[in-house]
Amino acid sequence: MINKLGLCALVLCSAIWAKSTGPDPALAGVPGEDNCTVCHGTTVNSGGGKLTVSLVNASAWTPGQQVQLRITLADPTARRWGFEITARSSSNPNTTAGVFALADATTTRRVTGFAGTEYISHNSAGSRTGTADSSTWDVLWTPPADVSFGAVTFYAAGNAANNNGVEDPDDKVYTTSLTVNPAGASNTTSYALSQLAFGGGWYTAVYLTNANSAAATATLNYFGADGKPLNITNLGTSTTLNLAPKATAIVEAADLGPLTQGWIEVKLPDGVTGYGVFRQTVQGRPQEAVVPLANTVSTQGTFIFDDTNYLTAAAFTNVGSGDANVTITARDTEGVTLGTNTFTMSTKTRSAVVLQLLGGLETMKGKRGTIEFSSSAAITILGLRFNGEAFTSIPAVQK
Repeated sequence: MINKLGLCALVLCSAIWAKSTGPDPALAGVPGEDNCTVCHGTTVNSGGGKLTVSLVNASAWTPGQQVQLRITLADPTARRWGFEITARSSSNPNTTAGVFALADATTTRRVTGFAGTEYISHNSAGSRTGTADSSTWDVLWTPPADVSFGAVTFYAAGNAANNNGVEDPDDKVYTTSLTVNPAGASNTTSYALSQLAFGGGWYTAVYLTNANSAAATATLNYFGADGKPLNITNLGTSTTLNLAPKATAIVEAADLGPLTQGWIEVKLPDGVTGYGVFRQTVQGRPQEAVVPLANTVSTQGTFIFDDTNYLTAAAFTNVGSGDANVTITARDTEGVTLGTNTFTMSTKTRSAVVLQLLGGLETMKGKRGTIEFSSSAAITILGLRFNGEAFTSIPAVQK
């Protein structure tokens, strides 16, 4: 009898016995496609393991030069393993990128999906029955013929199974992706400005500088508090800046109309840096605060508060791809917990609140200490301190 594998191969549960040689296509976690959770009743990336994809012999892709990729799936509870990987255009995940080849035909196989999309997966021998802790597979990939194709993203899904022959929540499914630029291209990093406010006496600006000796392009995308694209007068929903070598630029959301709030996604190539500025004008008296751009990969952040004679607020954004379960914890100067508040944020949404007004955090009033954010998805955090009309920003340490 053939054992029933707890692997991504088992997507068509009614035909599971025929799928022991490897998974069907379109299960690598590409946006708009499926992953192994279709058949295995578990939550993706909820286990204690990890799936990684890395380049073995390169850091970028060059037209026509074959690249070796390594897929590593680790989980201390697993005893059988499976994966699937594909390559797509980073700007359009429906467009396949390059051509795959097998590095080891005894453990991997190539399958073709809709419209000729290619996938590499484990085969029956590659499931490595009984192997503990982790499993690794290598594949070969030949890049597109021209660097104008742009960045390529490898999407992968894996199943770390318990080898009991039954699909159940103990079979842990993981997904990941790796974006690789063509050789000579700058890497682009995403940042966020969690407090965008304009109109009603408020103004926001972003200053950028290009330290490179070559021209560079930066992109700013504007979102409302509800996570939807925000159309700003004279700016639209996004701004693309072409910066000459050593040049600087400023993008301004002017004080026009009623108060509007949201956040800004800032995509910067290597060598381009910047910061944000808020300005509030009360009865002709302008005041400003400078704010650093925050990384968009952190799930935790901490800043110091002082609510003895002041008010501490926070602006925070869920920059992850799914809902975020967020917990705010206030501690006093001795590290003793004052209170907590837990809530859920939809993807791309942003909130700004006076913290002592939140349920569970009322005991901050009259005290000093720290505020800690912990989130199940990537989150950006900015502290704000108010003293009457005066205000300033409190940068958070994120990790």
